[in-house]
Amino acid sequence: MKFLSLLTALAVLALPSVSDAEDQGHRGAQVYMKSRCFACHGQLGTGGFGPKLAGDRILAIQQFVIAQILIGRGKMPAFGDRLSDEDIAAVAQYIRNNWGNHDGPVTPGEVSSVRKLMKKASDEAAKAETPEEKR
Repeated sequence: MKFLSLLTALAVLALPSVSDAEDQGHRGAQVYMKSRCFACHGQLGTGGFGPKLAGDRILAIQQFVIAQILIGRGKMPAFGDRLSDEDIAAVAQYIRNNWGNHDGPVTPGEVSSVRKLMKKASDEAAKAETPEEKR
């Protein structure tokens, strides 16, 4: 009986707590406001100067969302040099899981992977632009 109680306690401890998800959501909301994402995308993701995020199915493509935050596009500034992997993961998760979006978590490790992939692509593009005699 004690063994079963111990196993149950260990199983409960191994599960992510609701407060962890809530903490990540709270952090994401803070990053969204502090980085002024709301100025273009709206406090409720309804858009304005920037595209609407509420109900946007493109947010289901996690790598796209991360890349967009890292390098920006059009009038959206890049945040890759301003935000940590943790902050980018938090804000990406926040926009992917609010305003009618239900697209799942984003981890700092996933942000790091996309950051590395983009760096590699950028380095390869720079090599391709370099004249042969300078290589």
